[in-house]
Amino acid sequence: MDEAFAHLEGNKQGEGKKAGVAPDGGWGYVVCLGVGFTFMFGFGSSNAFGILFNSFFMEQDGASGLPLVIGVYNGALSIAGFLSGIALKKYSFRQVGLVGAGLFVLGDILTIFVQRTYQLVFTFGVIRGAGFGVMIPVSFTAFNCYFTKKRTAMMSANQTMSSMASITFPILVTFLLAEYGFRWTLALIMAIDLHLLFAMIVMHPVEWHMVKAPEVKELSSHCDVINVKNKCESFDEAVIKMLPGDDVVEIKKSPLRHQSIQKSIIKIIYDNVELDLLKDPKFVSTLVGLGFAFVSDVTYLAMEPMLLFSYQYSKMQVATCVMAGAIADLAARFFLAVFTYFYTVDSRKVFFVGTFITMILRIVLILSDNITYVFTITIISGLVRCSVQVLFPLVLVTAAPDRFPAALALHILFSGCLMLMADPMIGVIYEATGSYVNCFIAMSFCCLVCIVLWTVEYFVYRKKA
Repeated sequence: MDEAFAHLEGNKQGEGKKAGVAPDGGWGYVVCLGVGFTFMFGFGSSNAFGILFNSFFMEQDGASGLPLVIGVYNGALSIAGFLSGIALKKYSFRQVGLVGAGLFVLGDILTIFVQRTYQLVFTFGVIRGAGFGVMIPVSFTAFNCYFTKKRTAMMSANQTMSSMASITFPILVTFLLAEYGFRWTLALIMAIDLHLLFAMIVMHPVEWHMVKAPEVKELSSHCDVINVKNKCESFDEAVIKMLPGDDVVEIKKSPLRHQSIQKSIIKIIYDNVELDLLKDPKFVSTLVGLGFAFVSDVTYLAMEPMLLFSYQYSKMQVATCVMAGAIADLAARFFLAVFTYFYTVDSRKVFFVGTFITMILRIVLILSDNITYVFTITIISGLVRCSVQVLFPLVLVTAAPDRFPAALALHILFSGCLMLMADPMIGVIYEATGSYVNCFIAMSFCCLVCIVLWTVEYFVYRKKA
């Protein structure tokens, strides 16, 4: 079998023998474990970034370089994720995934030897960020191919693994720094991240593991990736959360796939982005609001440890505070999943309220350095954060219910470009003022953009209605 196209067209030699369906188990459990590893190691070490590199930034130019690295990391992740979705139309899961894992580990190796901030921007920001961005669509697309009936349960297990990593990595990094120092800690993290090669190797084409269908019907030979157009299982939260994989939901057999087609990156992006969505003011409002809310959320996670270090907290106190916020976030996600199972909520309104509260909390956090006060605000922030992280796919799908893949592609590109611009600007603010106060005010301003924009939209369209 030509593995590069196995997940697109199936094994033609076996089509005449039996109709195959997704196994919903079997090798799928191994794939599920690989997906769990991907997000454990991808999000885990990134969540402890501020703790890991605090001393490095203090030896350089203060914390002004931190937002730059984070902005480049998330920008590279978003753009690489978009291009990875395009690559999956031509290459197999493992081919694309191993490229991503290789880039991720290469970024880890090079980061061990960095001496300057600009080097960290390239090794951690560009290379490592791009590697993780490539693996995200691979992981979710493969997962969606292997599971149909058990999709929600298995994704919940994956989300639990990811959340546990976010909780434990800050403490783990703090322990490693104390025992082995900065460089050896980076080396040990690199060794842990080598498991990502295993995670990508197990991403077999689903056609290798299909089971016999109970009823012989003419089935589509490509994997059944989530199609949000068909109500997406009532917009199940855990399913729609599989973001980057969704921009390849409609993989179609191309008669030109064997031809050598030379296209520039701009041409590829143009062919895969439906820009006519930008003609809808309501969609543009949603797109911009989500983008700015994400900038605030991602930058906050990276900069909060730096703020706490400036309060003269010990590394263990900072790690414990970050862990407390992650535990609160996990508890809130569990509560939200149970609540939305029994009751229907307006995702956009909940997201709006959560963003408004987040804006207030960003400012409230910098009013006192009392450790009890800071822990309390961090825990509340963790509880509120799930309304932004979990519900934003549902907000996006309501803005373009029939064209979610195209809307997602635009969101990925816009958010990535916005982070590349906004995060370095926050670093410039710190460099100019030497204070985290103004940085957190800038993060609150990002939330304010979403709040003002959606408020104006509400009153404009309410009058029209």
